[in-house]
Amino acid sequence: MAKESDARTLIFAAIFFIAAPSAAAAAPPELSLTLAQAESEALSHSPALKAAQSGLAAATAQVDAQFALLVPQISLQAAYQYQTIVPRLSLAPGLSSFQFGSHDSYSVGPTVSYTLWDQGTLLNAWRSQKALASSQEAQRDLVRRQVLLMTRLDYFQVQLALEQERSLADSLKLAQAQDQDIESRFRAGAASRIDSLTAQEQVVERLRDFRAAQVQASAALRTLFAQTGRNQELDASAPLDARIANSSPPEISPPTLVVNLEPLGSVEAAFKLAAEAPMDEAYPGLAVYARQARAQTLASRSLSDQLWPRFALLYKSDYMYPNMPLLESVWQNTAGVSASVPLFEFGRTRRLAAAQKDLAAASLAQEAAAYDDLARDWRKAKDEYAALSDIETLDRESVKDTSQIAELRYSSYKSGGSTILDVETADLNALQAQIGSAQTKTQELIQLATLASLSSAKETP
Repeated sequence: MAKESDARTLIFAAIFFIAAPSAAAAAPPELSLTLAQAESEALSHSPALKAAQSGLAAATAQVDAQFALLVPQISLQAAYQYQTIVPRLSLAPGLSSFQFGSHDSYSVGPTVSYTLWDQGTLLNAWRSQKALASSQEAQRDLVRRQVLLMTRLDYFQVQLALEQERSLADSLKLAQAQDQDIESRFRAGAASRIDSLTAQEQVVERLRDFRAAQVQASAALRTLFAQTGRNQELDASAPLDARIANSSPPEISPPTLVVNLEPLGSVEAAFKLAAEAPMDEAYPGLAVYARQARAQTLASRSLSDQLWPRFALLYKSDYMYPNMPLLESVWQNTAGVSASVPLFEFGRTRRLAAAQKDLAAASLAQEAAAYDDLARDWRKAKDEYAALSDIETLDRESVKDTSQIAELRYSSYKSGGSTILDVETADLNALQAQIGSAQTKTQELIQLATLASLSSAKETP
């Protein structure tokens, strides 16, 4: 019996020293991160959002550039020419000729041009560009919502992993206490060798489960760090929930990072309004296609307008030399109106206008498809949230009942009314109930975050 006790001590000592190479290691760093902080960091870091913002800035610049064509255009024009042969002119036969022109000639001066009438070609082109910029703005807003949603889901996954870790820590401490009690009973002859080994195996199994939960928490943290662009240098190989940092069970791996996040319950309150809010009819994913269709419709009109006559005003004032045929400098002012209309281009403009019209119809069809997807996802999230709310009520009752059963089953075992396998089954049921409750709460938060993204509820961070 003493040898068996020594063997048990060696097993747990090996587990402890493998997991904890240095008991005197420095305290691990602590990471405190609220959901609002994670959202803010993700929005600042997101390359996709930065790309969308740059696209919006480019589209806005295009609007200003297109508007410039609606106002008079002023330019400075200059020209210089040198010719080797200058013609000579004689006014009558027998009279001496004189040079008609100069080897050097130049002109410089401002030119003003303005489109007087073009049936709305330039105006519709400007309006089309404005609609495209508005579509790009909706695209930016859509990317922002997607970044927020992904950050929230990543945060919830870390919360779930830490909740599972905490439940397993409680279960591990219970298994360790039962193992010590059963070992004492075994030494006193009140428990069998099978009971002792089963209790020992229960501790080893919980240690393994706890380490596996740390792996899940580590993976979830890495995903969140990548989303926020922060804390990636931290060692998250063995994270530990801050709520159990001061009361963690013995023999676990030494934590490399203590993580302090908001509890699941406190985060839920921030999204409660989303559960009652209607679907967002102005959802950016719909606005992208609607505004794009308007831009394409206006572009079609602008192209069709090019088939009408175009009238333009031109004014020039040049300081020029020579003033033919006089070899002197002079200011020359010129004003005129020009008109142009396409006569034959093999239907090019009409075809381009028709193509833009067809693209507008395609965008409207995409908007209709996006609306169907939005309505489907919103209704699914509403239905799942309603079901999960009912399941959560049942989970609370299950956690309470299984915990009581586990306590009673162990008391029954000590009085000889139950076997160690009954105790192990009851403890496992209690643990699964706790983990299931945390999973249900996380799924509720996921559906609430989805509803917040798809509904007209005011965004939190």
